[in-house]
Amino acid sequence: MTNAGLIAWAFLGVLGLVFQASLFFKDELAAHQPDLRPALAQLCLWADCKVGPLKQADAVVIDHAAIDQVSSSLDALDTAVSLHWAFEVHLRNSAKVPVATPWIELTLTDAQDQAVMRKVLDLSQWGGPPVMAAGDILPMSLQLSLVNPEVNFVGYRLLTFYP
Repeated sequence: MTNAGLIAWAFLGVLGLVFQASLFFKDELAAHQPDLRPALAQLCLWADCKVGPLKQADAVVIDHAAIDQVSSSLDALDTAVSLHWAFEVHLRNSAKVPVATPWIELTLTDAQDQAVMRKVLDLSQWGGPPVMAAGDILPMSLQLSLVNPEVNFVGYRLLTFYP
């Protein structure tokens, strides 16, 4: 094989690596270099993929969270008490680029800090945006009720994550 042939194969190999890296890091590239989004979208048409918002686990922080009992009422047959809770959380995008709005895992805990109930919340189902702009603060207020009113909790833990 001639030198020109080897150079051509090496060039094609480098192009293949650039193509693969562009596909692998497409969301990061689109978030940090928005001008590349149309080219990446075109690339994804060929590769059957989609350019989505950046999912950066440590970018979204919980600035504030609170759970307060707002009411209790008897059911229609006056046999069981139904407790209602107000859950408030403020999320802040600390990154310098837009990121996908994360999901929240809410864990209610007893006096020994043992989990008594877990709930996963997709904030888009509660009216949250799919993407948080850089520096954006997202205040969310949700009404929650316990299926099992006998569950007593004294604390809670929150975790943001991407499914």
